[in-house]
Amino acid sequence: MNKSYLIAFAMVLAIVLWMGSGLLRESDDPTDKPVAMEPSPRVLVQTKTQIAEYVQLELTIQGHVEPNREVMIRSDIAGRVISLLVDDGQYVEAGTVLAQLDPEDRLSRLAREKALLASRKNTYERVKSLVTSNYQSKSAVEQAYADLKSAEASVAIIETELKKLKITAPFSGVVDRLFIESGSHVMSNGEVARFVDNNPLVVVAPVAQQNITKLTKGSEASVQFAVGSQRKGTLRYISPLANEQTRTFRVEIQVENSELDIPAGISAEVVIPASKTKGHFVSPAILTLDEKGQMGVKTVTDENEVVFNPVSIIRASQEGVWVDGLPDPARIITVGQGFVEAGTVVDVAEQGAGIDNQALGVARYDGISQ
Repeated sequence: MNKSYLIAFAMVLAIVLWMGSGLLRESDDPTDKPVAMEPSPRVLVQTKTQIAEYVQLELTIQGHVEPNREVMIRSDIAGRVISLLVDDGQYVEAGTVLAQLDPEDRLSRLAREKALLASRKNTYERVKSLVTSNYQSKSAVEQAYADLKSAEASVAIIETELKKLKITAPFSGVVDRLFIESGSHVMSNGEVARFVDNNPLVVVAPVAQQNITKLTKGSEASVQFAVGSQRKGTLRYISPLANEQTRTFRVEIQVENSELDIPAGISAEVVIPASKTKGHFVSPAILTLDEKGQMGVKTVTDENEVVFNPVSIIRASQEGVWVDGLPDPARIITVGQGFVEAGTVVDVAEQGAGIDNQALGVARYDGISQ
């Protein structure tokens, strides 16, 4: 029994000594020697060196269109409409007769008052001559004079009423809507027509309080109307007082509308130039996101190390975007930015150097393509 244990112990000890001698002994096989590490691969990217330029910032605001002028035409006197000379939507020049009221008995009253005026004028002249001869008192002359002036006033009132029988356009514009019909009766100060002047148009845009100091009166603005037309306009008015509820300022842009093809009351998008700032113009295709989801542009340093630069868009167009946050000047990676990470060293081919685009983004060792 004890002999079996001794034999087993001897076998285990022999195995352990054999394994230990194999691990500690240096191998004579050349294949067991450490393999030399190859140099880290480097990627070839294309860059473009760019200097920051001044860019005109713009405010894009949703606004609405108002007529240049809008009035409610009213009748100064009461009367019956005997003729209506315009239609809804018709354009008329200033002074055009819109409607004619019936003179009724005004002509006969005018004739009577003129006759009375002539009589009182003769009476006044006669009494005045008698006073100089001491046949009449001064009070008689004063009474005759008062009667004369009363008759003159009566004639003037009727003549003014006759002039007001013709209701005319106060300025050149469009009859938006008529509120009377031929044969209808209009009261004094009664509504006759709503009248608008759509040339020029006024585009009203509410500007936020943080942007109002960036605007300049008289600057040119671009307006895109909801009907599809696009026009240039002039910033003609900046309100000195903000709206209490919205804290926005009323800004008016004047737009010529000589053809009257753009109506008032529609919506419009206004682009107003603001202040200038420096930025880089880049293609949206080179914008990337970092691990935090922050937008940026990759550049390379003088040592060809990739740098991720967080940027913000300051102006956009169909051709590209203006961004700030890049160094000045900046070596912007235009091709291959998706193959490199910040902190890596790359090989660089400047844009326009005649490099084969198929080689861009390919891993390289010591500057030699693999």
